[in-house]
Amino acid sequence: MKKSQHTINTGIIIKNLMKELNLSNTAIQTEIGRKGNAMYKYYRNESIQTDILIDLCYAMKYNIFQVVANQLPTEFRNINTETQKAAQELRIAELEEENKILKAQLDIVMKLKG
Repeated sequence: MKKSQHTINTGIIIKNLMKELNLSNTAIQTEIGRKGNAMYKYYRNESIQTDILIDLCYAMKYNIFQVVANQLPTEFRNINTETQKAAQELRIAELEEENKILKAQLDIVMKLKG
């Protein structure tokens, strides 16, 4: 398997967050249901499975994915935000148009009912 040229070392992120948040390895390991030296193994890995990261987020009460996302180029975030905003605005316009049609249909039904 080819190794990516764009790496973000999640092991270092976890290790630094544990220090910054003053969390013990034992407490976090217990919280995520791991035994032994699990945290030390995670520190050594450049990449960690998503499920493990999610468990660590909950145990640490910290969004590790945001730390990872913040290491990506800024233009990635702007494109996504702008794209999401445009998609939301389009959906709102569609729903407003549908709402107008439904109101007109309701008016017709009400007039026919008498």
